[in-house]
Formats: sequence, C-alpha cells, structure tokens
Amino acid sequence: MNQAPDKQLTNSNFGKWGWSMILYSMLLYYFWAGLAVDGLNVYPGAFAALHGWDPNVLLGFATPAGIIGVLGGIVFGRLVMKTGVRILCTFTLVLTGLLYIWFGHVNSPVLFLVCLTLFTFISNAFGLIGTSTLMNNWFPRKKGIALGWATMGAPLCTATFVAILSGLFGKFGVPTGCTIVGVVVVIFGLASLVWVKDYPHDVGAYPDNIKAEGVDFKAQAEAVRSHKSAFTVSKLLRDKDMWCMGLGFGLLWMVTVGIVSQFVPRMISVGNSQPAALMMLTAAAVVGLFGSYFWGWLDQKVGTKPASVVYSASYIIALLLLIFAKLPIFTYIAIVFVGLGIGGLLNLMPSMVISVYGKYDFTAANSLVSPIASLLQKFAFLIMAVLLGVSGGDYALPYGVFIVIDVIGAALLLCVTGKCKGKQD
Repeated sequence: MNQAPDKQLTNSNFGKWGWSMILYSMLLYYFWAGLAVDGLNVYPGAFAALHGWDPNVLLGFATPAGIIGVLGGIVFGRLVMKTGVRILCTFTLVLTGLLYIWFGHVNSPVLFLVCLTLFTFISNAFGLIGTSTLMNNWFPRKKGIALGWATMGAPLCTATFVAILSGLFGKFGVPTGCTIVGVVVVIFGLASLVWVKDYPHDVGAYPDNIKAEGVDFKAQAEAVRSHKSAFTVSKLLRDKDMWCMGLGFGLLWMVTVGIVSQFVPRMISVGNSQPAALMMLTAAAVVGLFGSYFWGWLDQKVGTKPASVVYSASYIIALLLLIFAKLPIFTYIAIVFVGLGIGGLLNLMPSMVISVYGKYDFTAANSLVSPIASLLQKFAFLIMAVLLGVSGGDYALPYGVFIVIDVIGAALLLCVTGKCKGKQD
C-alpha cells in the first residue's frame, strides 16, 4: 500500500475481500454466459432429439428470446439502484435456477420459447448489471484490472460449459441434467446472501484496497447508496455520450459475436474436421483468459477509450486473417486474435461507463448503455445468415461487412467525452 499511486492503480493487490468479490463476479459471468449464450450450442439438438422437434425452429427461438431478454438489462439496471447488488443477485439467481429446472421438463416448443425467454431476461440481472455494478462499487479507480480478472468467467465458460452440459445431458438426460445445473445455480444464489458485500466499508475494507488518509470511505459509500442520479432515462436518451457508447460497443459486440459464433463453421469450411475446429475454439477461449487480463491492464495503463480503439483494431486483424484462413499460418494467428477479444468487451464497456459517469451515476447510465449494446449484438446472427446466403457461403463478404461495422463502432467511441461528467467525490 506504500507504492506510488500509478503502481497502486495497475497492480492486482485487491485484498482478501476484494478478491472475493472478483471471484464472485467471475462466477456470475460464467453462469450468465453458459445459461443464456453458450448453452444455445446444445439446447436445440438435445431437445429435438428428446421430443422429436425441429432443431432449426428451436434455434430460431434464440433471437426473440434474446431481444426480449435485453429488456431485463433496462428493468434490473434501474432496480439495482434500489435493492443493491446482493439482494438483486440472490433473487435473480434463485429464480433463474428454478426456471432452468422447469426448462428441462418443458413438453412443447412454445414452453421451450417461454422458458428460454424468461431465464434469458432474468439472467441479465446478474450477468450484465450485477457484475459491473459490484466492480464499480468496489474498484472505482482500478476498474480495468478488476474487470480484467472478473471477465475471465466468460472465456472460461466458452472453454468448458458446453462440454459439461453435453456430458450431463448424455449421462443423465435433459430433464435431470437441467435439474442438476438449476440446483447449483439456486445454491449459488442463496450463498450470495452471505458472500456478497455491496460496498467495501461493509467489511471494513477500502475501495481499490487503497487507504487514503483523511477520507471517510464509509460516508462516501453511504452517499453512493443514497444518491439520486440526475441522469434520468429521459436525460440519458438525449445524451450523446450514452448513445455513442451504447451503439459503439454494440457494433463491436456484434462483430465479436459474428466471429465467435461462426468460428467453427469457418474452420470446417477451410478443410478442418469438426473435432479439430472445436479444439481451435477451445484454444481461442483459453487465449481469452489472458485476453481478459490484457484488456484490463491496457485500460488501466492508457485509458479506456484508447484501449477500446486497440480492441477494435485487433478484431479487424482477426477478420482479415479469417478471410485468408485457407493458409494454415493465418488460421493459427487468427486463433490468437479471436481469443484475445472474447473477454475484452465485457471489460471495456462498463469501464468506459464508469469513466464518463463516475461511480455515483454509473448504475443509471449502465441501465441503458448495456441493454442498447446487447440489443445490437443480437443482430450478428441475422447479418451473418443473410450475407452468407447472398455470397453462397463465401465468408469474405460478411467478414468485409463486419470490418466496416467495426470501424463505425470505433469511430463512435472516439466521439465519447474524455472527462467524467457524473458526480464525483
């Protein structure tokens, strides 16, 4: 704690309780990504085999479920300001776990859609809102590094969850497999009541694990808790920076989803077997663990806006490599660049919201920025499907369009103010 200020803000000395909140947030990212995103690799085929339904119809349900689920970010983004993270995550994790148990026992495609929509909607509470709000409360200045560790939950999920879920379904069947996962989520939710501390002062710790003489952190935390943000929904809808962040990160997220969701088919299209292509995706996810920390470190060193521009540039390189992936050397380099980006956006987006609106007004602004970005990324599947149809399966066209989308996203982020305009201590 006697290090120079710049060293204190770029190290990983978070303290016992700080690391505990980071681990908790990592698990939140893991369950959210697994249940609402990565699980879609398994659900259609498993439920179709069990009930004789059309897997393509079930996969098509993911789009309306995802779009409706985005509204959860808006609803819970406003609600967390009243309940706090601990209560919100406890309630929504338990409810999500119970819905997931029901999900395994649905007996019609309509109920499949209803259940998928409900737990996608509710899981956004802990996956998008709870995680970023907790990191804001605990690490307002070391947000980049803290999020760099916490967001490792997403690539870790990509590397393991599909295999775990497939194994459970294969050994125990879909109903029992979903019940096992649902019970684990419920237990995790109940544990949140004891585990989660909304603010450092609740356990006698300091924000960022940095003690400053003459600063009453407890009073500051109480001020944040009772703060009534001037950034109402109507004011935010007229705010240029909110739109630049929501749309900018939404476009970059769209590119990320477009690349990752079609990574295996692309690898197969250039001559790799399916097992080899799946192994490449796993390798990319492992690289993503290091990528999560890298983007957090870069954010802390150079600032969130420059780091976001570098992030967008890295995916332009990834897209170019994927266009020429018929050459093995480009394939292997592409794995690295694709992996680097998997955990980056979940890190950089909340970090920029904190930078612009500050720790007091973060939850208000994030309640719109995050859902808008999440809504945009849902269109990645549609764009990819349409462009592949037009090009006859040639990936050069969709990848070229995604390069343009990436550039537009980066340009929007460059228009975001470099100053904090929210309330500050």
